[in-house]
Amino acid sequence: MAISNTVKIDRAWKLALDRALTSVAKEFFEEEYPTGRIVHAGDVWKDTIPSDPAQAVSAGVAQLYSQLVLEEDITVSGGRAWIARSGGQRLTDWIGPRFGQGYTARLFDQDGNQVFTTDPCNWVFDYKSGVLFLENSHPTATGFKITAYLYTGQKGVGGGGDQNLQDVYDAGDKVAVVKLLPTGSLAIRAADDTRLLEISETDRRVILKDPLIEGTVTKVETTDTEVRDNILTLNKQASGQTPPSGFTSGIEIDRGGTATRPTLRWNNQAKKWQVSFDNENFHDLVIADQLPGYSGARKYVEEVTSPALSVIITNISNKVNVPGCTLQIFETVAGQLEQVEAEVIWSSDWSSVTINFEEDFTGFIVITG
Repeated sequence: MAISNTVKIDRAWKLALDRALTSVAKEFFEEEYPTGRIVHAGDVWKDTIPSDPAQAVSAGVAQLYSQLVLEEDITVSGGRAWIARSGGQRLTDWIGPRFGQGYTARLFDQDGNQVFTTDPCNWVFDYKSGVLFLENSHPTATGFKITAYLYTGQKGVGGGGDQNLQDVYDAGDKVAVVKLLPTGSLAIRAADDTRLLEISETDRRVILKDPLIEGTVTKVETTDTEVRDNILTLNKQASGQTPPSGFTSGIEIDRGGTATRPTLRWNNQAKKWQVSFDNENFHDLVIADQLPGYSGARKYVEEVTSPALSVIITNISNKVNVPGCTLQIFETVAGQLEQVEAEVIWSSDWSSVTINFEEDFTGFIVITG
């Protein structure tokens, strides 16, 4: 036996009020169990629909169909059911007037005359299914056209498929905007558009504002690292804390495998910069006041104006600090100085130096030490 109309009507009424049907003898408010509708992600409209249809079309979330010719559903007698199709495809998900009066569907007969909702045919357009239903047959029309807006935005609430990653998240007094930029970059920005995080698609860059990286080990796996800061602070302590007096801090070079690691470090206990080539033995870097008789670097310039194959400079100790001085030779070429090579012979007591050239030389000899 078929279910009676009484049960069907009671079921439909209770379903509309989110109540399960257990008995037709119960009023809807007496039903204990709630019910609901199972909605697939593909049925959920994801994009915001502006109340102005023109803005929706501009934003790509709506498409206007003007006087689209409907196809008759021949399974319904009297020409009382018509279906929206285009290119052989059913068109569903039409935008209804709940989003704005401008989305209200308008019906026309086959001659383009508008059929108003007050017409005796009592027509109703189902926006979800794209079906026109007439309670009564229209006396003159043998075909119908519809003007309405179709939803063309994204669907879904997560899971599979592409997601629209642009949204605004409000956490009290903090507002962050998540944007998928036209360049393909993903950005998180503050309310004033300050970049908090940006992942660039074009040059594969990650931009963070004032990042704080915490953890035991931080690895940077790059080929070239560029640092704009001209001062790098090592051994940085938390605010208000002082490092131990005997700490060491510096830079270590990994040479691979078990090879020794050259190291440059600051020894705070000794108050000295130190260098090591074997990870164990550290040598102090010499500074000016640690060399006897060293009073700072001095420079002596010998100018050779007459072409010569050999130049001898004497009394070196009166000119610069020895030993350990450096000697550079510059030849005058077209008004500029170019460094050249020559044979350099020092006396055993560093008091003089002889410089032999392959061809006549004019220019400058610079000794620094």
